[in-house]
Amino acid sequence: MTLISMSQKKFILSIAGHDPTNAAGTSIDLLVANEFNMHCLSAISNLTVQDAKKLHKIEELNAKLFKKNLKNLNNNFKISGIKIGALSSTKIIETTANFLSKIKQIPLIIDPIVSAGGGGNFLNKKDKDFALQNLYPLATLLTPNIYELNALSGLRNEDDSVKKLLDLGINKIYVTGQDVKKEIINRLYIDGKLEFEVKTTKINKKIRGTGCALSTSILCSLIKTNNLIESCSKANKFLEKRLKNSIYTGYQEFINFK
Repeated sequence: MTLISMSQKKFILSIAGHDPTNAAGTSIDLLVANEFNMHCLSAISNLTVQDAKKLHKIEELNAKLFKKNLKNLNNNFKISGIKIGALSSTKIIETTANFLSKIKQIPLIIDPIVSAGGGGNFLNKKDKDFALQNLYPLATLLTPNIYELNALSGLRNEDDSVKKLLDLGINKIYVTGQDVKKEIINRLYIDGKLEFEVKTTKINKKIRGTGCALSTSILCSLIKTNNLIESCSKANKFLEKRLKNSIYTGYQEFINFK
């Protein structure tokens, strides 16, 4: 067995919330990064009280501490890519956008989490609109599920929603979770045009953290391949394999990385 030292690993940065169930947020990003032999740094954006059923409460991290952590990590590690998950205040979104504007260009995947899978919102309208104008256009790729896409655009049609986000400068969007005839369809749009589509058989399970895991696996693949379409395809296969052996909690299933 070949041992790989930390100095040989690439570092990614997860900017996301802390999920105390460890089934989503920075916890799942760490597990995914490890599967790709990368080390995941973290900048916690918020603390939550949530379980497999519901998001009960959100408490924002102190903005000054959050900013200091971002700066310190960037100064002390060579970060190869960034994944952004749940942000839930204009101040934290603004701090994140300012940080991104000052670092070198590296892959940036944003999973625009609007609400928790079990219920409860991360973004109100004011924060959502601010992120659409100031943060999401910075993304190498935005990865909303179909419900998040519609929530961001205020529209119901997928094509119209993609075009509206394109008008805001968001030109690469991977729309996930379209449920059609017992299949789940994910579609990659580049500059408003459909460039890649993948279909998988629907799993009759309510699995937590799939959006987090998918977006982080896209980031890790993109760092290795520098090819967006290939990375989306690889990430889909990566996740599909691990969802088959999910862990049942009594309400939701958790992704199993064994």
